[in-house]
Amino acid sequence: MQVAFGLPWVLLLLPPVLGLVWWWYRRRQPPERKVAGLWLWQKALRKGRARRRFDARLFLLLLSALLGVLALSAPRVSLDRPGELVVVLDVSASMAATDVSPSRLEQAKEKARERLVASPRAVLVVAGSQIRTFGPAPGRSLVGNLEGLQATAASADLEVAIARGRALLPGARVLTIADRSAPEATDGYLNVAGNGANVGITAIGPGFVAVANAGPGLWRGEVLVDGRPYSLEVPARGFSSLEVPSATPTARIAGSDALALDNEARFSRRLVRVEVSGRSPALERILALLGTSRGSPSEVAFEVGTPRREPNRFTVFFADQASGQALVFDVERTLPYLRGVELVGYSLRIPPRPQAPGWQPLAVSETGRALAWYHPSGLYLPPAESLQNLPAFPVLLYNLIAPRGELRSGLLTPAETLLPRPSPDQPLPPSLSVPLAPWLALLAALMLAAEFYFFQYRAARERLETQPAGAT
Repeated sequence: MQVAFGLPWVLLLLPPVLGLVWWWYRRRQPPERKVAGLWLWQKALRKGRARRRFDARLFLLLLSALLGVLALSAPRVSLDRPGELVVVLDVSASMAATDVSPSRLEQAKEKARERLVASPRAVLVVAGSQIRTFGPAPGRSLVGNLEGLQATAASADLEVAIARGRALLPGARVLTIADRSAPEATDGYLNVAGNGANVGITAIGPGFVAVANAGPGLWRGEVLVDGRPYSLEVPARGFSSLEVPSATPTARIAGSDALALDNEARFSRRLVRVEVSGRSPALERILALLGTSRGSPSEVAFEVGTPRREPNRFTVFFADQASGQALVFDVERTLPYLRGVELVGYSLRIPPRPQAPGWQPLAVSETGRALAWYHPSGLYLPPAESLQNLPAFPVLLYNLIAPRGELRSGLLTPAETLLPRPSPDQPLPPSLSVPLAPWLALLAALMLAAEFYFFQYRAARERLETQPAGAT
């Protein structure tokens, strides 16, 4: 049980209010002391042993003032009784960090176990690369699902995990246990992060390796790339990169830190499977240079003709005919495969308009005529033979093919490598909260009513009853 005050500063009024009531009472009516004789009262005063009677009226007035001030401070009593609970557990990679003992995840499991055992009905949501749910069921029966959980997910969407838990157990309070900041949708939050230092590989590719430093100071160390050591300095909470000669590097951080999952990474390539419909010597030459393989099912398809359907895989259409040509005035610059593709100012043949829905202009002329089209699952370009001498053509095909053949392993998101730091816990709201102000105000009114009845109303009646008949 907890008692909280909505306006705690009102309690500062207690001493002056009680003092004012006492002063007003004593000034308005000197205390009446009944003694058997005046000589006995004087004798007691001389001995310092004057006897004071309990003043019930003053007590009622002071108690009424006390209760009134307490009511104005808006007190509230909260009871935390076991109830239905949704526990969301973060198992992203940073939870494997050992900057708390024995690890962030093990501490999170222990906290989750305590809450589940006390809940009569609960849902356990494990938030990782995929969201797993257990329950609804008695909380004690879900404890076994905590065993064997590992923190290996590259990231975790806690907001989606919370929504999934609420859907399974509507009305239940949600407790999130993680090492990152508290999601807005949660009712309670427990942070298990530490302050350990960590250095990890966050990006790797042909000829480069990027490293992040989660520590509070400059990191100086070595990175082994294909067995060769490279010295590197990484600023606090920052990044640095290495240029290496290998096109398919394998990198490892020398030494150990709080998180081992991001200390080694690899980059390699594989052949991308393509499928070509129709004959185009220009296209065949570029695909051979890109090192693709033929077969079905394919990752990218090339077809000759006008799109007449929704592509069911990424498909590049080349028009089989065109009418006239125009200079490219502008292109859709938000598409990632247009990086390094310079089309503005070059002349393109004008293909027929696509006959399938969902296609948008990729390149337009100064008059707004579409010269190429794009779709979430494809491209529609002028005839391939008209593009073969265009410098942007092989770059565009490289951007489409090469990323699909890149293999990276051992990488985490930079947010995981930089290790989330501790943030304040947010306790679960109480299952029952009762405002005390109305009840305290009622008691104060009852005290005043009792004072009025016993010391004013009854005294007035006694005076009327003892007054001689006919007296005015």
